[in-house]
Amino acid sequence: MKKQWSTIKEGIIQRKKVIMTVSIASVLLFGGAAGTAVYAVNKGNLSEDEAIKMISEKLGGEVTQFEKDWDQPMTYEMTVKTKEGYQDVDVDAEKGEILSQEMEDGDDDDDENMSTQQAVETAKVSRDQAEKIALKAVDGQVTDMELDSENGTLVYELEIKQGIKEYDVVVDATTGKVLKNQLDD
Repeated sequence: MKKQWSTIKEGIIQRKKVIMTVSIASVLLFGGAAGTAVYAVNKGNLSEDEAIKMISEKLGGEVTQFEKDWDQPMTYEMTVKTKEGYQDVDVDAEKGEILSQEMEDGDDDDDENMSTQQAVETAKVSRDQAEKIALKAVDGQVTDMELDSENGTLVYELEIKQGIKEYDVVVDATTGKVLKNQLDD
């Protein structure tokens, strides 16, 4: 009986060793893969704050609109208010190089479209306030934000990523009211 018990005990110990080895290998494998993926996504990228500060200093102005474009190469698209007017700037998010820069044309004949300058001056709700309002409606990460005129109403249009889901949230730039909160298909 002792011999059988000893054999059973050894078998259990062997199984535990195999299970522990497989478990540790899995953790190391998946942890390493996740770490590598995070590193690959973030390697050498300028943070949003660094990009805004760099462009503000370089152009001698204030960034009034900011959007992250996830295409490759990832870019930051900004509107900058300078002494000369408003400039649209695209910046390589990895290298920090300005990819394109152009002055906005303030001569729009279409009354429905307002210039960025008019939009920023008309908005009573700031970008930061609109982002906080939208994140109260949907907990997640803002991946895109634009100030736009929709049916004559000035609004912030935000895309918020929540895990694998993405939501479209529209915030009235005058009242701060959430006008739309919809799961994006």
